[in-house]
Amino acid sequence: MKSGPLLVLTDGKPDDSALVRTARDYADAKGSSVTLMRVLPEAIRAYRTDSGVEILPWQIMHMMEADAKLHLENLRTRFLRGRSLPSMKVVRFGRVIDEVAAQVDADHAQALVARSKRAPLLSWLSRDQRLQRKLAVPILLLDAADRLIGDPILNPMVMRLNQPDKVQVIRDIPVFAGLPQKKLESIARHLDETEVEGGTTLVHEGHANHAFWIVVEGELVRTLRGKLLDRITPPSLVGLPSMLDGQSAWATVTTATPIRALVASREQFRVLSADDGVALRLWEQAGARLRHHIRETLMPA
Repeated sequence: MKSGPLLVLTDGKPDDSALVRTARDYADAKGSSVTLMRVLPEAIRAYRTDSGVEILPWQIMHMMEADAKLHLENLRTRFLRGRSLPSMKVVRFGRVIDEVAAQVDADHAQALVARSKRAPLLSWLSRDQRLQRKLAVPILLLDAADRLIGDPILNPMVMRLNQPDKVQVIRDIPVFAGLPQKKLESIARHLDETEVEGGTTLVHEGHANHAFWIVVEGELVRTLRGKLLDRITPPSLVGLPSMLDGQSAWATVTTATPIRALVASREQFRVLSADDGVALRLWEQAGARLRHHIRETLMPA
């Protein structure tokens, strides 16, 4: 393992106590220092109290930061006092995955300890899995029974696709062909690798869509009102029209086999499509797909 600190991602909840206590025991066994971390959402709107006093976003964030630091200090006092190795506390604002990755790099952390979480929707985009795909260090998760799972000695977490690999995958997709290296790298930074079991519906006809997919391996089927339209094989884009216009999906897409894909959430897609050149290519691709569907539908039997 690396010689850096053990990074502990807290949530500001009562079960942080069990998390830090378990992390201390693990750090004692490994002879490592500990950094307690909390990631907070950025405040973007002012808040007005019942008495009419306006609290600006920076003031809100200042109060949030002070409260988080107090919580971390209490945890450090209760569970890390008396250790010969130092302990630190860090509060950041932003997206959890990105901020944790930045802190891992800054500290040269040897591992991350966090409370395991399950997403109510899109479980394949859960925080646990995204952390595992994003970080190049072992991730130890504390489950609901306060058991530590994912010991790096037994289960090392290794990224399957590194950044250059993702760039090469994107370069080979026709819609992105010929883009400059820097743009390809920017797109790759906003895509996560994931695997999805067969029989999983990724896009629901008539419902809001939450992700943009680049299929790397496997096969999917596209249906409209229960009728098979076509089969989707790599390299293909899924969920593009509804992600571009923000409207309900026009068809249903389901995995026919287990698939491996690069995926972007709504927020990630907004960032990667903010580039006018990339956005134009994506709109042209979406238009071509819909034109093909209309032509095939209107063809005489």
